[in-house]
Amino acid sequence: MSLLTAVVIILSVILIPGMAVAAEQIDENTNIVLNGDVQSQSPTSYSKPDLIPSLKPYIIDKSTDIWHAEDPGSYITPDNDWVKFYASQLYIDYDGRIRYKNRPIPLFVDIKGNVLSWTDEPFVNNYVTLKDYFGYELPNNDYWMMPDYYLYNGQRGICSGWSLAVTSMILSGEMSVKENGQFIKQVIPAKAVLGYINGNRDGWSEYQVYGKTFMTTTSLLNTGIDGTEKLTSTEFVEKKDKTTAKPVFEFTDKNFGNYKAW
Repeated sequence: MSLLTAVVIILSVILIPGMAVAAEQIDENTNIVLNGDVQSQSPTSYSKPDLIPSLKPYIIDKSTDIWHAEDPGSYITPDNDWVKFYASQLYIDYDGRIRYKNRPIPLFVDIKGNVLSWTDEPFVNNYVTLKDYFGYELPNNDYWMMPDYYLYNGQRGICSGWSLAVTSMILSGEMSVKENGQFIKQVIPAKAVLGYINGNRDGWSEYQVYGKTFMTTTSLLNTGIDGTEKLTSTEFVEKKDKTTAKPVFEFTDKNFGNYKAW
């Protein structure tokens, strides 16, 4: 069998033990088959908004050693239509990772093209330095993007854009969790945090789900033999007592102030 034939079979028929499901029957309004379990899949609640997001004028506050926007709480926008639209497509898995509900990817197929196991595509940041994003060096080397602008433009940016968007989506009530084989939408406790990771100034999101506290951040790693290749890294980890993160400030859609551990 050629690779092309195998791909055609993968797209046309999905097989799990004792069950065959035609691909055309699987859409966001029905059930989808993942790892042998039938997951209840609700349709996306929000149609794509008509209003195109724009950059917000950015005024930096340098009153502390951790620079931030002058009005940090205004960057948490759980009621924004774009935030809700993107959040409705996502869920938080048991390992704390944020994944797409409608983008399952077959990991292994047999020689007949049968899908043997699946994974779900993660929602990640596409790290772009501010200089590369804007095409010139910013005077203050800092810039926060509103979540709708960040999401609309392909999740491209630095740690602040990621943490603000993730926190906003989790608080929106449109992101789902998995319960008893179903996707359940709910408001999940979350906050954006500013502080230090491995001694470097950083921003991340913390959220509570499945009785645990998780955190996610993003960075640009130097890789390759000579260390000149750049690789985006988006981390999802359970937040425990022993961590390299040293939080200083936290903010949600209601407040901004000194960090208080959950």
